[in-house]
Amino acid sequence: MAFLRRHKWEIFVLLLALAPRLLYFGIALHAHGGDVVNTSRASDGYFAISQNILAGQGFSSDEHAPYTLNSFRPPLQPYFLAASASVFGSYWAPLALTILMGSLMPLIGMTIAAQWFTSRRLIIATGIVLALEPVSILFSILFYSETLFMLFFLPSFLYLLYYFKSKRLLHLLFSAFLLGFAMMTRPTVEYLPLLYMALIIWNSRHMISARVIGHACLYGAIFVLVISPWLYRNYREFGVVAITPQQGVNIYANLVPSVLSVANGTPFEQEYQKIVAEGAPAPNKTAIGQDTGSIGKALPILLAHPKALLVTMAITESAFFTHDGVLDMLKLAGFNPQGRLGKPAISLLFTDPAALGAYVAHYAATPAVLILLMRIFWIFVTLLFCVGIWRYLRRYGPTTAFLVGFGTLGYFAGITIIIGLTVNARYRVPVEFILIPFALYGGSGVLEWLRRKWRSHVIKPTGI
Repeated sequence: MAFLRRHKWEIFVLLLALAPRLLYFGIALHAHGGDVVNTSRASDGYFAISQNILAGQGFSSDEHAPYTLNSFRPPLQPYFLAASASVFGSYWAPLALTILMGSLMPLIGMTIAAQWFTSRRLIIATGIVLALEPVSILFSILFYSETLFMLFFLPSFLYLLYYFKSKRLLHLLFSAFLLGFAMMTRPTVEYLPLLYMALIIWNSRHMISARVIGHACLYGAIFVLVISPWLYRNYREFGVVAITPQQGVNIYANLVPSVLSVANGTPFEQEYQKIVAEGAPAPNKTAIGQDTGSIGKALPILLAHPKALLVTMAITESAFFTHDGVLDMLKLAGFNPQGRLGKPAISLLFTDPAALGAYVAHYAATPAVLILLMRIFWIFVTLLFCVGIWRYLRRYGPTTAFLVGFGTLGYFAGITIIIGLTVNARYRVPVEFILIPFALYGGSGVLEWLRRKWRSHVIKPTGI
């Protein structure tokens, strides 16, 4: 009972996170006729690879022989699906584990928020918002890699903050080790160790020693050690030391058609099909080595359209922070709004506001109105996040914990540029544990300011 009283809010947040995930899965399962595989398999090839692993066909996403080795996807998500399904004899097992993992993420988010803020209310509010955030709920019932990735990434981030407080080497080793596993789940953190190594040195900039340099190098070495078996596998099978060809593929197959779409005023899909017809490597199907020259081919096109490139980058970054992800939730739940905007909403707002207004008016009385409401919500979160950053810096200055958080969020936002107009809320999910607490801190500051203004108008001083 003492434990329950001491951790009542943590238990509340856990149950609060679990309830909507189970409810939403029940709705989605019903929409798919009770078929758990069709409900949760997703479209990134992880499920197909896991099936072939279970069938003894190796790490391949091919439906038929010769079952070519897949090098586009890193290994941990497919092996997690295959191992848990094999042990328990059903894909219900990895689904249940994914829902449980997704429900635990808000608790880790609360612990991370406590490294920046001391307000118990703010920490609890962080957990509540993360528990109810729709996109996180969506990815808690899908076999995408986001949830498993965050199971490694969030503790890695937390242990790094612990290291900066305690200087304990064990915390540093845990952080690097877990970040390596995060990389083997989702390769977006490929260059993140370089940022963390630089921060380790920066944190001791006034008394840099061999010990500090050693800790920074050790962080990178542990990270490389964890991913080295997969690097060796790809070198042995494909002759290339790399985790995945995703970077070059995304630049050529996503960013280039996005820039051409903006430059020519054409739909993204039209430009994408042109690029594919000209030999661009297709996402999900490209092997390591087949992307050779992709960046070299993409650069002249991008440099030939500097204005369109800047506009695309601005739209991508705006969508990174404000995309709602509700359309995907509605579609999985069986409601698929007919008609599409054809362009990002932020682009239509400035180029054809009448079309955007007509679209909003048409769906105002349907579940699709949630798209608008959640878009507004994320716009406010982004604005309050900026207020929170300003308020934090004024009060505490650029602490190391702040730089780790802000640098990590900036890293994820920056690498998303190569996705172009295909960006969606999925890419923001790993850093919402940074966005939310700072937005809440900014919101509390705004409320304090409004209360002071209200009191200054209502309670007026009287003269004698």
